[in-house]
Amino acid sequence: MENGDGLSLLAVICAVTEIDLLELIIQVMHLPREHSKLITRFYKRYFQEIDSIKRSFPARISKIIDEVIEMEQEEVSGPILESFREIFRRSSPEENDRNSPKKGGKLPQPDFYSTMIPLPGREFISSYADQETEFEFDIIDLERSEHIEVGHLVLDAQSRLYVADCMNQKENQIDLPDQKTYKSPYKNYKQLPKDDFKHLLTELSSELMFLIETNSETDRVFADLKHLTSGSFLMREVVSMYNISTTQDPNKIKLMELYFRKIFSLIDEDYLLTKEIEEEIQKYSV
Repeated sequence: MENGDGLSLLAVICAVTEIDLLELIIQVMHLPREHSKLITRFYKRYFQEIDSIKRSFPARISKIIDEVIEMEQEEVSGPILESFREIFRRSSPEENDRNSPKKGGKLPQPDFYSTMIPLPGREFISSYADQETEFEFDIIDLERSEHIEVGHLVLDAQSRLYVADCMNQKENQIDLPDQKTYKSPYKNYKQLPKDDFKHLLTELSSELMFLIETNSETDRVFADLKHLTSGSFLMREVVSMYNISTTQDPNKIKLMELYFRKIFSLIDEDYLLTKEIEEEIQKYSV
């Protein structure tokens, strides 16, 4: 981020390895340098130990197999014991050759170890987090998924869930007690062609600007805007306009105009123009 103040939008960040995850955690926790250094050292040693366990795991299983066979060799026939050993026999590179007459099964790999990542307690994180932004995050470990081949679907579902929750939170920020029983005559954007949607927004923007300039009640228009844009990425801009409308900001009229221009640039997917308008909004924001 240019200002370094944190994320202004909902974000999903993916880490491929445990070390990548560690670096992300340290970045979002805003820890003092000393704590970051200690935690980094701990995790590096921790993951080294996990790798060591993984490497020694097959040998440990082989030892268990030998012990079981030794205990049971007087009670169980030789062919059965040999068959048992074959079940868990570790494959060598040459035995993995398709043309090899001897092909054994691989010993189970301890993948579950990679999910055992100790994380600092939330109370420790919150003591160093920026209380004004209240930055929060969740970690979704796809290795816990029963079928990793559908991991992308799990991640996509989680992303959609977060987006839906974020939109609900944004809508709830427009609190219009006097409009609880009001039913907007407008359709939602999903039910409208793009041109009709833009036409209705133009009408509402003109009406809203007139009401603000004449110091009139604006709740009904905001109720219409809320219904029209509900479920869309434009709700964030509508919330921003609503918040500005409740203030005595000397640049209120100018900012409202800019936000409407930004909405139309987003609808048209003209993101270069959107960036220019956003920069102008920042210039007029008190």
